[in-house]
Amino acid sequence: MRILLITGFAILLSACAANQPNEQGRRPGGPEYPPVSLFYKYLSEELRLECNQFSSRSVLHHCVDNQFDLTSLKHALSRSGSFLQVALGQKEQDYQLLASIAVLDEETGGEIGNAALSGATLMMLPIVMEKTIRAEIVVTWKEVPIKRYDYTIPFEYSASIFNAGSYDDSIAAHIAEKLLSDLEQENVFAGAYLMAALQASDYENDLSVPETIEDYLFDEKYIHNNPFFGALLTFQHRQFAFDRAEVYIYPIRSTDWTDTATITQGEAENLRRDLKLMQREGQFKEVVLDSVEPLNWKVGGKEIFGSFYSNTLTDVEGQQVRTATYVFTKGDKFVRIRAIFPVQEGSATAESPDKFVHTLLEEVSLPEESLFMARLRQQRRQTEIGM
Repeated sequence: MRILLITGFAILLSACAANQPNEQGRRPGGPEYPPVSLFYKYLSEELRLECNQFSSRSVLHHCVDNQFDLTSLKHALSRSGSFLQVALGQKEQDYQLLASIAVLDEETGGEIGNAALSGATLMMLPIVMEKTIRAEIVVTWKEVPIKRYDYTIPFEYSASIFNAGSYDDSIAAHIAEKLLSDLEQENVFAGAYLMAALQASDYENDLSVPETIEDYLFDEKYIHNNPFFGALLTFQHRQFAFDRAEVYIYPIRSTDWTDTATITQGEAENLRRDLKLMQREGQFKEVVLDSVEPLNWKVGGKEIFGSFYSNTLTDVEGQQVRTATYVFTKGDKFVRIRAIFPVQEGSATAESPDKFVHTLLEEVSLPEESLFMARLRQQRRQTEIGM
């Protein structure tokens, strides 16, 4: 039986080892939903009882459970084009769909007669069966349940020598149609939905910035579907159309963040290592990194510490951009600002936008520490005490 729950300490450790929010930002277009993996699960007690009661009615009542090939459901979901990937039994995927399926079949006199007649004609006459599909689908993130669907679907299956479609494929098509409709209506794979389900930070309502900060105009807010990656704010320069800024807000993966100078320097070094890794993987042709510099600013009358580094990135097509990255903390979260300037031959080097960053830090409003992160940190503290 699949274990649905995972300890908070393990989740926090996995977050510490995970990549940072993507330096390249999100990609527009393409499939709407993240990769998912399908697993069987046992019937719930309620569905098991319903199945047994149905079968006990008479010898003509049958309940067949979990004798369904999930490959058919995988294909049905894949054909929708909604997911980046649909896999079977891959534990590496953050999102998983746990499925239990039962088919309730009552053999009627009409069906028995139809089956006999169809057999006599060597299935030139279609055999028609009416059944009821009972399906339970649990959506999990890192094995934590975030949504459950319970379906009762009337199902008519017809097969003949001229139309020998797969029985499992027909069932899968009915389930996939219902599931995809509900996923779209409830936006289950959206970052905001996951945050609410986990009681993580509410970036949708509690993260706000002015529409204009210095020379930059606020463009868009994007909430990652991973609570450790938080949210991304994008800004466009009002004068230079290709100059932009990205602001990443995400929780500090630690139980103590009082030493902000050390924490921000460590985060900056992690980010630089990620860029080098991306170069080795072929995502960049060249990465030129400057050293990390400590920052000591006065913001809102308070002294704050942060870190800064700049770099030049050359993509596989030879185009260059210069970036300036600032890492600060506010509350229990990192505030990472990356300004991006295209490099053109003969053009002057753009100045790092200190004024924009300073004003942003003063005026951005962030969510408080979430129950999700507070619980994980407390579990980690208790674990560290016991070591």
